[in-house]
Amino acid sequence: MQVSITGRHVELTEPLKSYVQDKLQHLKHSFDHVLDVHVVLSVEKFRQRCEVTIQANGVTIHARHETEDMYASIDGVVDKLNRQLKRYRQKLRKHHSNQQARNNGGIKVSKRTLTFADEQEELHADAQPATIAHTTVSAKPMSLDEAIMQLELSGEDELVFTNQETENLSVLYRKADGTFSCIEPEAS
Repeated sequence: MQVSITGRHVELTEPLKSYVQDKLQHLKHSFDHVLDVHVVLSVEKFRQRCEVTIQANGVTIHARHETEDMYASIDGVVDKLNRQLKRYRQKLRKHHSNQQARNNGGIKVSKRTLTFADEQEELHADAQPATIAHTTVSAKPMSLDEAIMQLELSGEDELVFTNQETENLSVLYRKADGTFSCIEPEAS
């Protein structure tokens, strides 16, 4: 992480520079991709201002804090930057997980095959069907045309997918007469 410190109407002493350096090292813990940091310390009458501009992973983050004490201004701007970097990191995680879900298979769906006992003529009220097979499938994002082609190629009777146009979970199945039917949730 490159740090440059500029002083306007203020003498940059070694303790002040080392204090800024130490505080900015805490930003490294909040966000690993900080590349370049530019700090401007300025004094105007009773106002002591600290401005920091960060170049991190293709994004520029800027914060400024002004008090009557330079050290308090530095602390304030570092707190603001920590909050901004944490918010940015959460946004990246959310975007990454959404993108990963879209690209790497979408939603995981559980599929169960059930059977009822054929030997009994009457079912008891508390009778539960037995599970023959339990499979977890990936509802990959695709268009309806792609889903029909995928279902024809797979030889299965149904396909669970995420419709790219509506971004809803959909089920495409083959009817007994060979035609296809699609089940989608109704838009509210």
